[in-house]
Amino acid sequence: MLHKNSLGLEMDKILFIKIAVGVVWGLLIGFAGIPISKKLILKRSDDPGDTIVLNNKIFKVVIIGVSLVCAVCAALTADGWALLVRNLLLLLPMLSIAIVDSLIRKIPNPLLLAMIIVQGVYLAYYCIESQTTNLLISAGFGFFVGFLCCTIPSILRVPVGAGDIKYSAVIGLCIYFMNYMQAMVIMGLLAAVALVVLKATKKGGLKTLIPMGPFLSVGAVISMCFPLVENVLSKVGMF
Repeated sequence: MLHKNSLGLEMDKILFIKIAVGVVWGLLIGFAGIPISKKLILKRSDDPGDTIVLNNKIFKVVIIGVSLVCAVCAALTADGWALLVRNLLLLLPMLSIAIVDSLIRKIPNPLLLAMIIVQGVYLAYYCIESQTTNLLISAGFGFFVGFLCCTIPSILRVPVGAGDIKYSAVIGLCIYFMNYMQAMVIMGLLAAVALVVLKATKKGGLKTLIPMGPFLSVGAVISMCFPLVENVLSKVGMF
């Protein structure tokens, strides 16, 4: 009984630490994401007005709130401390990409490079620690599928930007094939909702170009924290 109580206390302690780490990191990226995004926008836009919304108090509160929720979820769902660190580090570039792309429809390459570096370090650690290259292969396949999924539509003259293609490939690299496909489904559903809202408010329609970055970021974070498809396939022995 004493052993069980000690184990329970240890689990509670780990849970508390994860929540605390998530809250602290969520606040950090929430406050840091706005000035970082503003700097990236000003480097890529000639119109200072593109950053006006970043000074809005409600917008700042929403960003900080979203960052908190994402960071706590990432901390609580990570299996192991190495994955926890990786997931938390990926949140900042994903958040900044969502903000920048939604305002000026551009995805900064430095943020993509940051994600690649974080994932590269994690893959190296995992391969050395587990002495297997399975995850490296999964990451490479995810990168290829992510690149292909956006390249094919662009070849067919569907308006997909080069930044979107690169971001899609990097997301595939970071969350792997099955989670990437889940993220794409979520992205599609969110884009459909956005189109309905645009049509209902008479601000756009089917031909309206919608930035992919914010929706893919949301889909990626949800899929990274809650890989439902992967879990289901694992239970039935298909993955």
